Amino acid sequence: MAESQPSKLLVASSSLVSRSLFNEGKSMINNKIFLSLLILLLSLTGCIERRTQATFDKETSVSRELAAMVEEDQRIRYNDSLEWSVVAAIDLKHRQRIYELLAKGEITEPKNLYHAALILQHAEPSSCQECFYLAYLLAYEAVARGFEEARNLTAACLDRYLVFSGQPQKYGTQFNRDSTGHWYLFEIDSLTTDSERQVWDVKPLEVIKAQIEKMNQGLP
Repeated sequence: MAESQPSKLLVASSSLVSRSLFNEGKSMINNKIFLSLLILLLSLTGCIERRTQATFDKETSVSRELAAMVEEDQRIRYNDSLEWSVVAAIDLKHRQRIYELLAKGEITEPKNLYHAALILQHAEPSSCQECFYLAYLLAYEAVARGFEEARNLTAACLDRYLVFSGQPQKYGTQFNRDSTGHWYLFEIDSLTTDSERQVWDVKPLEVIKAQIEKMNQGLP
């Protein structure tokens, strides 16, 4: 089945996002603009069928652009010579480009949804908490369309959104260092089972805790 033409709602919400472009830097994402992107995502979900594995490697100008952004996103995080302000500026540029592509309805392929989510989940929490939820929705949609690699990212994005919204994380993917340099897990929802974690390619909780303990071995 071929892709359907964008609905009037999709066009209207795309226009709003295109004009606003999330004005980051002064405050968190404007709620109305964020809502328009959610509407956009729901519109895409309703009009595009799930894809098969064979289509995931289809190369387009958008897929090449997103792959290049992901490569830069990963590279700058392993470059100790870069100041955080430089990393943050590159991250913001990436996010703004993704907003533009979403507003135009150009991020539809499962792997592209995954790449967009991977970039958005690196947003600075103080400026863009809602980015984590948008990343979760994009990763979730990638899984729904058959892209299995997005499962763990889906869990991580939801956990990240919950943590920075002041709530317990669901799966246990988020950890940090305290003032002494020791690693710790953010609070976890005790109702989440290891069976739920397995669905999203997250390790059992006891394994996660053991990994944290191992990371702290040798620390004063």
